[in-house]
Amino acid sequence: MIGVRMLAHRPPKHLERLDHRPLDVRKDEILCFVALRNERTLLPHLLEHYRKLGVDRFFFLDNGSTDGTRELVLEQPDSHCFHTEGSHFAENITPPRWINTLMRVFGSGHWCLSVDADELLVYPDLERVSLRRLFNYLESTGAEAVIGSMIDMYPDGPLAECSYDGSIPLVHASSYFDPEPGWLRARDGLYPPEQMFGGVRERVFWRGRFKQTFPPCLTKVPIVRWSRDTHYHAAQHTISKVRFSELRAALLHFKFVWGFQQKSASSLGENAQLKEKTLEERAAYMEALERNPKLSLRNDRSVRYRGDTTQLVELGWMKTSDRYAEFVATGWPRLQETAAS
Repeated sequence: MIGVRMLAHRPPKHLERLDHRPLDVRKDEILCFVALRNERTLLPHLLEHYRKLGVDRFFFLDNGSTDGTRELVLEQPDSHCFHTEGSHFAENITPPRWINTLMRVFGSGHWCLSVDADELLVYPDLERVSLRRLFNYLESTGAEAVIGSMIDMYPDGPLAECSYDGSIPLVHASSYFDPEPGWLRARDGLYPPEQMFGGVRERVFWRGRFKQTFPPCLTKVPIVRWSRDTHYHAAQHTISKVRFSELRAALLHFKFVWGFQQKSASSLGENAQLKEKTLEERAAYMEALERNPKLSLRNDRSVRYRGDTTQLVELGWMKTSDRYAEFVATGWPRLQETAAS
């Protein structure tokens, strides 16, 4: 594990800060870290969602965008922008050195979110509980992190015919998902100790591939009380030792929006020399679309997202607890009361 820690903390190459805003981060600020490339269409929805939840400040790592993403980030009053032309697949997955470095330098001592541009975090009772209040609860229970299940959202029709210009909410453009949570596999010595696999990507793209490699992992750790010793190991799927909450959140994952096929082809072309599991996933997507240009992910078991977190708890994608339910109903324990006791 020492070797992993050394890799995780090794400074990345060519990481350049582009904004000139003051970095006077208050101790109580909630921070959100996002690595992205050519996500101009999704970015306004990401900002709106996380600002509404209570994020105070964003740290964006732009990886060579050419579609105006970087320029839009630089216009945001609550955002800092870092830039690199390095290879995301070589330098920011196993381990994610870029994000680890930014979170260690700016996130230590803070509650942090780490998400992709196509992921919207939801958690039990989000409709009534802000992030700050959620972190109040987590601190009162001694938790340092929350596991999140990735829920792949998809549109109604064929993937190749999908169009999305950002004019409507993502959950309206891709509102369907597979209702059954994935299957769990114990991973001794890793955090989290169980990881979820399966979902629509296994159902549609992974048949016949199990002898080659596991299907995509659906477990992430998007919420962490970061410290100088904290680090992710494999993207945000595994992390250094932390105390997990009994709660489970979810990440609504909008991979299958317009541009999905083009992005997959571009990633494969630019990184042909790398043997990386994420690239194997993209190869599976391209092969399936070539076999069936009219491929649709929706089937007779697909369900539409209602827009409320109760649905995801009832289906088993998220988890709550009696203790948390009492907290939501009564407001106990307040952070200052916990600190004084």
